Amino acid sequence: MIRDRMEFWSALAEDEDRTVRLAGVDRTVRVPVARPELGAALDALLGNVFRHTPEGTALAVDVHNGEDSVIILVSDAGPGIADPDAALRRGHGDGGPGSTGLGLDIVRRVAESTGGDLRIGRSVLGGTEVRVWLSLNGAGSADPGQRRRGRKKRTRGRGRPKEPAEH
Repeated sequence: MIRDRMEFWSALAEDEDRTVRLAGVDRTVRVPVARPELGAALDALLGNVFRHTPEGTALAVDVHNGEDSVIILVSDAGPGIADPDAALRRGHGDGGPGSTGLGLDIVRRVAESTGGDLRIGRSVLGGTEVRVWLSLNGAGSADPGQRRRGRKKRTRGRGRPKEPAEH
């Protein structure tokens, strides 16, 4: 998935004269995230680099495979994020014009769905580093019924929910 998304974004990187480095994708590792969700998270991260850094800014994606986790680092040589905590709060954005912060919220939800997390820090390239930690233990999805419990109740009849029983 990461190789596929990087191939997609490489055309824009070439057009914008960006140096791109990809490391740690030589072996396939299964993660407890649906392919479309992981793709959306990667696109959100890479899209942020292109939206919030000037053309010509270098970027890197590094994947670290551990026994019980996968860490994806997306780094850039841009200006950085002034307030990483605010960038992680949905709707506050990362300080860029027109930013809603929804992209990072998507990434955070994907990471947390595995029992992992999302962190923002300073990149060795000088800009921002976004670290996505995915737990391979599936701590966030240990109970397959967990998602079902959060869904709305099915309706009966004319689309009205079943009335709650009185106690």
